[in-house]
Amino acid sequence: MLNGYTQEQAFDALLTIPPSIDHDTRARVGMGAKDAGINFDDYDAWQSANPRYDAAEVRSMWHSYSDGPVKAGTLFAVAKEHGWTATGNGAPKPTHHTTKPAEPAKAPRPGIVASEVFARFEPATSGHPYVIRKKLADDVVTMLRVVPDNDPLTYYRGWLAVPGYGADGVLQTIEFIPPGAGKKMTLKGSQKSGASLSIGPVDGPAVVLEGLGHASAVYSSTGGRAIACFGSGNIRRVVEALRQKEPLTPITIAPDRGKEDEAKKIAAEFNCAVACLSESEPDNFDVNDLFCRDGFDVVQALLESATMPPKPDPLLKPVSVFDVLTNPSPPPAFAWDGYLPRGQVSLLGAHGGTGKSTIALMLGVCAALGRPLFGVATEFSSVLFVSLEDGANLVRHRLASICRAWLIDPVQLQGRLHVVDGTAHPELFAAETRSAGEKTASYCELRRLVQSENIGLVVVDNASDAFGGDEIQRRQVRAFMRALAEVARLTDCAVMLLAHVDKNTSRNKKAEGGEGYSGSTAWHNSARSRLFLTRGDDGLLTLEHQKSNLGRMREPLTLEWLEGGFPQLVQAGGFDGTRQQGRAEDDRAAALLRLIVEFEGRGQYCSPMPQARNNVYAMLRSEADFQKLKLNSDSTKRILNQCQRANWLESLDYRGIDRKPRQRWVLTAEGYAFAGLSAPTAPTAPTCHESAQGYEGAPTAPTYVGGTGDRERTKDSADGISHE
Repeated sequence: MLNGYTQEQAFDALLTIPPSIDHDTRARVGMGAKDAGINFDDYDAWQSANPRYDAAEVRSMWHSYSDGPVKAGTLFAVAKEHGWTATGNGAPKPTHHTTKPAEPAKAPRPGIVASEVFARFEPATSGHPYVIRKKLADDVVTMLRVVPDNDPLTYYRGWLAVPGYGADGVLQTIEFIPPGAGKKMTLKGSQKSGASLSIGPVDGPAVVLEGLGHASAVYSSTGGRAIACFGSGNIRRVVEALRQKEPLTPITIAPDRGKEDEAKKIAAEFNCAVACLSESEPDNFDVNDLFCRDGFDVVQALLESATMPPKPDPLLKPVSVFDVLTNPSPPPAFAWDGYLPRGQVSLLGAHGGTGKSTIALMLGVCAALGRPLFGVATEFSSVLFVSLEDGANLVRHRLASICRAWLIDPVQLQGRLHVVDGTAHPELFAAETRSAGEKTASYCELRRLVQSENIGLVVVDNASDAFGGDEIQRRQVRAFMRALAEVARLTDCAVMLLAHVDKNTSRNKKAEGGEGYSGSTAWHNSARSRLFLTRGDDGLLTLEHQKSNLGRMREPLTLEWLEGGFPQLVQAGGFDGTRQQGRAEDDRAAALLRLIVEFEGRGQYCSPMPQARNNVYAMLRSEADFQKLKLNSDSTKRILNQCQRANWLESLDYRGIDRKPRQRWVLTAEGYAFAGLSAPTAPTAPTCHESAQGYEGAPTAPTYVGGTGDRERTKDSADGISHE
């Protein structure tokens, strides 16, 4: 393809050709250069010396060059017409046929050694056009070279050569500056990144600038150290290396006009000052322009005006600890007592069709009116229900049914319950493949709504529509949950995200006892509270509290969903024989209570936490008497919940032999009576004694708050819901 020449020789041949050749020849040269492996940047640099140079036209022509009949040979042929000759190992070799097998491709040659090339050049003089134009200091000129007329780098003959040194002091690149107008170029194969040229003293305060002319102007004006960075894109690398080497040295960055913002970012990161030119100057006006126009005293004044940019807020913010008692932080607040902490994101998971959307809307109505739900208090606040799965008509139908069932005038909800339909644009967060993802326009609108309406509870229904990423990609999940947490912090509101679980999780009941989510564990770890709703074989619903970072987990709630009604608590009345299986349930409950007492007598305590290894079902399932009850895990939890609601069973705090706090089920006096057992004599005052199992104490009977979602009662009942 290269007719026996190397790629370095192809580039050298291109530089021999005047860039102002006629259009047709220039096109043929471009096609030949592209076939020879020359890249666009090098081709563009060659063309930049053309008086008619047009960057857009050059790029367009380069892209139009395709694999056609014009090959690399055309490039070399035109170059020879302009005096180019091949030297060294790249000289063409006679072509002849050979039976010798082709050798594998050789590794590309290493780049030219900058120090060897620089040593070939002649010392620069004060008469060089660039030196005159930029008013370079004599001390600066002595550091420079000029490419002689007989140098192999024919294109650069007469150009100024500026050495670029790495942080280790080794010459690593050369910048070539044309005598007249034109683009500066860098020695091909050398490393420009991190290179600089320091002018003046070897230590002391330093001014970092973009180019050679800038640095010379500062040195001429102050006599101090000035560092040229060979381009604005190199300033950060040079400053970083200098700061590592000299952590206490004062550093000032003097950017060109229009590049102040980037300079301030670098200065803030590396503790530097910034000297900014007047805003009245045109873009790309620089310190050398100022020096040539106004003189050294104005440059001095500019550097004296340098200021330190404000330091950014720390990413790891310090927290005051000395005044935690004298100036205590407020305790966690909840939009739904114990379940939904304010200022945080909570997760409610369930399999599709279980009823989570309905229960979430019921919660929204209760919070908007300040009523309890399922006997648990809500905080009176404005509510935003974001429906991303169900359209407006279905949400309105459910809301109308709730209002009719609870005898609520919908006018009471005006300005308190805000419902938005986002089914047309559901994604709040979008991510492609393994990217970090980004917030969407719908998310930004959600933020504005929360702030403008001062929302106290946000319900997002649901995650599969709101999250446009991969649920198993931890990075994306955490970014989405952090975005929701930002919403929660806007007004210190509680955000409850509804989420489906996959079919395997639901079918295999893996969620029981602590895995009420699907996908990455980041769903669990990022939520501060997590609830899970399941439907048992008997049709009853169980609402489990599977995680709580801001308090104790609440006991599971057992709900029934009667025909034509809404989910409601299963009360102690569920044992009074009103249901068909009432008597059998009474017998099972009594038998279960007796077994709990029996195990307690052995020092084996049953935990009220479903995920604990010593939960009731796990402790008793191997017992013959328990097996006769034919209870599965769901039925056991349901009966325990009913016993607790009937005040037959309560949770007691104690400490194990390892002195860690724990909980266990104990029977109340009413529970002993119901189970047909004699209650133990209670101590006259709360005491605590150590047993083989741990610390025990006299239990305190819990209290319960009635309210919306309790079992339906007659309108005249003293315990019923009031409908003012």
